[in-house]
Amino acid sequence: MALPVLNAAKYKTVIPSLGKEVEYRPYLVKEEKILMIALESNNQNQILTAMKDVIGSCVYDDIDTNRLTMFDLESIFLRLRAASVGETTEVKSKCVHCETENKTIIKFDDIKAPVVKSKSTTIELTKDVGIVLSYPKVGDMEKHQDKDLSGVDSLMEILIDCIDSIYDAENVYPAKDSKKEELKDFIESLNSDQFAKLTSFFNDVPALKYDLNFKCTKCGKDNSIELLGLSNFFG
Repeated sequence: MALPVLNAAKYKTVIPSLGKEVEYRPYLVKEEKILMIALESNNQNQILTAMKDVIGSCVYDDIDTNRLTMFDLESIFLRLRAASVGETTEVKSKCVHCETENKTIIKFDDIKAPVVKSKSTTIELTKDVGIVLSYPKVGDMEKHQDKDLSGVDSLMEILIDCIDSIYDAENVYPAKDSKKEELKDFIESLNSDQFAKLTSFFNDVPALKYDLNFKCTKCGKDNSIELLGLSNFFG
């Protein structure tokens, strides 16, 4: 005799960069096990792969997790976690005054989903020449997980992955039609000010955000800290 099958609750959320609504279910014990093993490994690549696998299993709609942005992945996973293990999480933050570690409970619903006004950003390099950048995709970032992202070479590689197109007064040149070396040569031909315009793009990439306010348990002083990115909301 077959054992009974439990029906999982269904929820809806929106993929920030696409503005697309998707339906999902809470993750189950088998998927939580995948996450726990990945977290215990402390390997960022393994953790990212586990998140992708769990999202792929729990989201009913057909989505390519490699084509999502990192903030898409984080936003969906946050909603999955809220539906699966509870509506709150405990975060630990050091007091900016005395560095005492404080514990605070926050609600997942209070964490702001990224607001995306456009899927790409156009950066004008000269009067006639510019470049269109798209937000970093999960698949692109996964390639660079084991690298020092503060290094110039790694930054260059990520930047090249984010190029959607280059244009001048007469034509638009899609990045997919150019070789990687050609794109690299183009970036290396920029002056310092022009390159700074491109790198500043990464400072404005949308992210999960929460304004954490608490009174230190030791010194009694008020703290106001902005939490950015998924890793800040666990533990």
